[in-house]
Amino acid sequence: MNDVLLKTIDNLPPLPTTVVKLRDYVDSAGADVDVSKVVNIIQEDPLLTAELLRLANSPFYGFSREIATIQQVVSLLGINNVKNIAIANSLRNSFTVDVSPYGLDTNEFLGTCAKEANFVSDWLSEEDKKLSQMLVPCAMLLRLGIILFSNSLRVLGKDKEFLQMLKENNFKNISLIEEEFCNEDSLSFLAFLLDHWKFDRFIIECVSYMTSPHSAHDNAKKGAYALAVINCLFEPYQGGSVENMHKAQELLNEAQEQGVSFSFARFEEKLPPEMKANLNTPLAQD
Repeated sequence: MNDVLLKTIDNLPPLPTTVVKLRDYVDSAGADVDVSKVVNIIQEDPLLTAELLRLANSPFYGFSREIATIQQVVSLLGINNVKNIAIANSLRNSFTVDVSPYGLDTNEFLGTCAKEANFVSDWLSEEDKKLSQMLVPCAMLLRLGIILFSNSLRVLGKDKEFLQMLKENNFKNISLIEEEFCNEDSLSFLAFLLDHWKFDRFIIECVSYMTSPHSAHDNAKKGAYALAVINCLFEPYQGGSVENMHKAQELLNEAQEQGVSFSFARFEEKLPPEMKANLNTPLAQD
């Protein structure tokens, strides 16, 4: 990791005081965590309270009834998940987003980021609701590395050179080009950031192994495969393409061989129409 990225980490905006208080209490209390204490910490902050209620009632979680109190949020989602959501939501709102160094339209990029988190819930909520809820914070932040790399490239004055290299490679092999300019790829950097902000180890491991999910520990393997599939579907350049949809199918088949079960019928059912069509389109022969 180069000095600019390390400086970027040092200059990251601090988490809100209440979020830090919540995180530190949950982490320090461990098995002795007190639900009422968690609720009281959150309710000290009207903005955090409103945001958690908004998220709990969003399509991310798909509850059949309105969630009206923080007590309900904590009871339904669990203490650690609420902590992770609070951190992720605070971070998501902390950065000015300009992904022009990647040749991307910022509004379209943000729209795709929202679709990623929604699809996690649509796809997994019925077959593995707990996993679905735990992966929402990951999906909310999945492209944060790209956002911060964009900022770092502008600081370095290498944004135009980086974009030119992407164009010369037809916007493929993105991770290799990121490593050339930043000594790190954006997904690996995201795992580093999640550790820096003290997310749960489960989330950190799922992200760390999403490019090689077969290597994840058994407890995180399904989450790593799910994120790897999500990446194929919504990757900024080739997401949802015929090639990427077949990669997603290969990942689901590999997961099955690794003893990780997904409902392929439900996966296909929840795909947007254009992705479903591409999934059923044969790969072009070289």
